[in-house]
Amino acid sequence: MSHTHPIRSNTRIDIVIPVAPKDAAVLPYTIEGARRNILHPIGKIAIVAPNDRGIRKLCEQYKCVFFDEAAVVPIAKNKIDYSVNGIDRSGWLFQQLIKFSGNVVCSEEHYLVIDADTVFIRPNVFMENGKTVFHYADEHHLPYFVAYEKLLGQKAVSAKSFITHYMLFEKSKVELLKKTIEERFKIAWYEAILQHADRSHTSGFSDYETYGNFVLSRFPGQMVMKYWHNYSLSRSVTKKTMQNGIPKLAAKYNTVSFHSWNQ
Repeated sequence: MSHTHPIRSNTRIDIVIPVAPKDAAVLPYTIEGARRNILHPIGKIAIVAPNDRGIRKLCEQYKCVFFDEAAVVPIAKNKIDYSVNGIDRSGWLFQQLIKFSGNVVCSEEHYLVIDADTVFIRPNVFMENGKTVFHYADEHHLPYFVAYEKLLGQKAVSAKSFITHYMLFEKSKVELLKKTIEERFKIAWYEAILQHADRSHTSGFSDYETYGNFVLSRFPGQMVMKYWHNYSLSRSVTKKTMQNGIPKLAAKYNTVSFHSWNQ
C-alpha cells in the first residue's frame, strides 16, 4: 500500500455513526479516528443511538450531536419482526434503516456513515475529481444480493463487496433509491426492505451492498473503487492497541474494526 497521503477534499460532509450501547467503549476511538483521518471539512458528527445516558455523555465530551434513533427512523424498533432461529435481529436491521435516514440528521448533501466499531487509522478522502470513492472488501454474502435483486428487480452489478463498515452516501441518491423501491412496491421503502430481507439468515439485507450496487448501476461514471485494507482486532485489546499498535498497523491498513463477536 502506498504511503502517500491523499490530498484533502474540499467537499464538506457530515459524519453519521449509528451506535448500540455494546459499542460505546469503542466510540471515542471511532470519533477521534474520523476527526484525525477523514480529510474533508466536517460539518457535524451525528451519533444516532438509543436514549442512553452513557452515550449522551460521550457526545457531550467529544462534541458530537446526539440523535435519538427513535426519532430518526420512520418505524419503531419494536415494530420490526425479524428473528432467525430464535435470535432477535430487529435491532441489527433497525441500524441498517438508520443509514438510509441521513436526511433527518444531516445538513450536508454528503454524509459518511461509519459503523461504531470501526476506527480510521490512516488519512482518507471520499471524493476525487468529482467522483465518490467507494471501498470494496473480500466478503460475498449471498443473501445480501438476493435481497437486492428482490428489492430492485435486477441483479447486483458489482463483483466486489461494499461491506467495509463505512460508506459515503449522497442524500439525493439515497432519496432516489428509496423512491425507486417505493414506486416498485407501492409501499414505504422501509416496509419493502422489511418484507424482502432474507429471513432464512441472521443477516438478510445490507444497506451498503444495496446502496453501492444501486449507485454503480445508475451512475457508473460517478464512482471510484479502491480496496478497503481493514484489520479485525479482538474487543479486549482496544486501549492497548490504540496507544501502541496503531503506527505499525497504519503502515498497512486504513481501518481497524473491534467487532463485538471478536472477543
